[in-house]
Amino acid sequence: MKNPGYSNIGNLAVVNPHQIHGTVKPTAPENLGPRVLELSSILQTTLDIETQIHSFGKEIQRYLEIDGLVYELPQNDNPVSYGREASHRATYDLRLEDRPLGTIRVYREIPFADKEISSLENLLCALVYPLRNALSYRHAVELASLDPLTGVHNRMAMQNALTREVDLAHRQTLPLSVLVIDIDHFKSFNDNYGHAFGDDVLTAVAQTIAHTVRRSDLLFRFGGEEFVVLASHTNEDGAMLLAERIRENVDAMHTVRGRTAEVTVSIGAACLQADEMPDAFLERADKALYSAKKNGRNRCMLG
Repeated sequence: MKNPGYSNIGNLAVVNPHQIHGTVKPTAPENLGPRVLELSSILQTTLDIETQIHSFGKEIQRYLEIDGLVYELPQNDNPVSYGREASHRATYDLRLEDRPLGTIRVYREIPFADKEISSLENLLCALVYPLRNALSYRHAVELASLDPLTGVHNRMAMQNALTREVDLAHRQTLPLSVLVIDIDHFKSFNDNYGHAFGDDVLTAVAQTIAHTVRRSDLLFRFGGEEFVVLASHTNEDGAMLLAERIRENVDAMHTVRGRTAEVTVSIGAACLQADEMPDAFLERADKALYSAKKNGRNRCMLG
């Protein structure tokens, strides 16, 4: 006999239910087989997780009365929602061959009957493989957009984000700022201590910036010893405050991997102007950075 609370379909798709209201019976109705195949085929037409979850929520409403669902990714990213939350819920950890695929909560105003729980669990098995593929694709895209040394986003990711954020700021008439950050006298670290220590400095500065900016801010390695921060909902005053915090925190490092090192950065900032194109926006911040370096380094300038 199977342990209550576990559904193992062909030893492949494992769904662990934590039903808060009602009793879970993992044996699925036999007549749901063709429906599961049909649903799985629909979900496999996209590798976008949000689209998959919305399609899943819409399709299972053909078979079950639900008000909404919430999917939480394994990486604890922002959850994906469909419909609305309600008084009663069934929560499941999704796994495939011991790989965690996140958690899904299904909501409705009235308790789930045993037969409905069985149907829900069977339908969830249609989600597992498409979701696994979407998560794998998402992970591959994320790896391609990361700088392998510092772990922050790379220049390719910055170009895409810059275009997207500028377009969004223009459409919603919201402030957007960009910071271009350059490590002062970086060549001296490579010349005096070797390239390995130079890499350590780059990583330490990236981590310091990442710990200084807000969660909503986007950090990129622009190339060499330069970094870029995109700060949404941030005007000129906010951009300069953020730039000064970054400059001060880097200046306060003093040691890198146990070695004494005086590291400073120069920062150029710009706030998006009406109808300004992404390249012109970034260029203004870059010119401000040049002014900061020309005027003595270890300072912030507004473009």
